[in-house]
Amino acid sequence: MYSLITDNNALAAYCQQVAADSVLALDTEFIRQSTLYPKLGLIQLFDGQSLALVDPLSVSDWQPLQQLLLRPDCIKMLHSCTEDLEAFATIGINRISPLFDTQLAAELLGWGSSVGYARLVEQLSGLILDKSESRTDWLARPLSSTQLQYAANDVHYLYPLYAKLCTELTTAQHQLLLQEGEQLNNRKLQQLPLQYRYLEIKNSWQLSPRELAVLREMAAWRQQYAMEKDLALGLIVKDAAMLELAKRRPATAESLLNIPAIPPREVRRHAKTLVDIIAIAKEVPQHLCPQRFYHTECFAGHKETSEQLTQAVKQAADELGIPAGFISVKRQLNEYLNWCWRVSDQDRALLPIPEYMQGWRKDKLLPYLPKPTHINR
Repeated sequence: MYSLITDNNALAAYCQQVAADSVLALDTEFIRQSTLYPKLGLIQLFDGQSLALVDPLSVSDWQPLQQLLLRPDCIKMLHSCTEDLEAFATIGINRISPLFDTQLAAELLGWGSSVGYARLVEQLSGLILDKSESRTDWLARPLSSTQLQYAANDVHYLYPLYAKLCTELTTAQHQLLLQEGEQLNNRKLQQLPLQYRYLEIKNSWQLSPRELAVLREMAAWRQQYAMEKDLALGLIVKDAAMLELAKRRPATAESLLNIPAIPPREVRRHAKTLVDIIAIAKEVPQHLCPQRFYHTECFAGHKETSEQLTQAVKQAADELGIPAGFISVKRQLNEYLNWCWRVSDQDRALLPIPEYMQGWRKDKLLPYLPKPTHINR
């Protein structure tokens, strides 16, 4: 059974009721089809005894839940929590600690990367979950009893996984997971400033300095527009289109139509803005254009350095007995490479410190990595 919480007092009462518990299972249901930010539709909470479904469209005072999710003596467990953390942030809950991600626990145990929730439940308990409501519109009201039970099951079967996983994990592995939980919290607070968003675009390192100047201005504009309108980046201008625009640098709205990567709808909506951005970027003095790489006298090359980093991660993983996928994903590798080589020494101070150089990775991974001579670490 579950209780449906639709007002502030009921949420405060539930948070008080479970305040002394040592483990709390969490989940969220949200919609994210065309928006930059997730639209939160439901929050599920289960302490092993009382299961609550919280309606974020009715509740307005989140302080009791915020306090509960920060209690240091209560483990908060989620599965594949990155988007859940983003969803919680939309209601002002910007940190959940201590955090235990069951998908990461499975990866750390060597059971594979990105293990799905239903698969993990089946693996540990033999139960086969019904996923028929996975495409539900969680913003619609009223939600049916079938939809609510589906959502309740996500935390009902999540809660027992903690004890099962703890029997498999060593003390050191358990502590590492909690440390990674802290890093997951920190990650969403460390965003690239607008003028460096171009660094995240795949293959942007292949562009010339002038092309990079154009891409820098477009990527900054697109991110700002996305945040203002709450639109997914790809619905404004796709990465491939921005790369083509940076290379061709069209001077008129009509010439945009000659670029196949840009749909006519986007031309009509953003033509003048894009042409103006390109014109401004064309006037940037050459010495102020971003370089492909800095300190090239001691840089092997993008592909070569990427391979060096990949091999360093593998070596660290082998010697530490940690799966390489747990230590590093492609995004983190690129973040480190960009920070070391793709920005000037002056600009580097404006960027977030790479995850390779934070938290537990600073001690366990950083000693294995190539050490650029131009950076003091």
